[in-house]
Amino acid sequence: MINESNFIVRISGRRENSYYIDYQGVYKITEISKVIGVEAAKIKDIYVGNGGDYDGSQDVYYFGSIDAAKSAVAQILKSTKSDHKGRIVFLTEAEIEYIRKALINENSNTIHVSNSIKDAIFKKLNS
Repeated sequence: MINESNFIVRISGRRENSYYIDYQGVYKITEISKVIGVEAAKIKDIYVGNGGDYDGSQDVYYFGSIDAAKSAVAQILKSTKSDHKGRIVFLTEAEIEYIRKALINENSNTIHVSNSIKDAIFKKLNS
């Protein structure tokens, strides 16, 4: 599951005025490709199209600005299939219990829960 917040643009400690893309501690194209399900060649094209400069000694692409790296991230996210994308939703214990009961009692309407819990869940899922 891909989460946009896991993409981080980091400033390089090895190259001055350079930035690279990190996805959950992974920064090599081949590794990012495996994790997010986008072909490495497609990621490479996106990086190069946004001014990414390949450093063979580190096996990483560096960008000249934060904006260029963020643009590359946005394009990568557009390239991912929607069934691979996810988002973080925080639920209270009461909300989780309600969802458990709903899944267990899927074909019966015997779940009694306050409307405020249902409303809170829908609000979180719809935002």
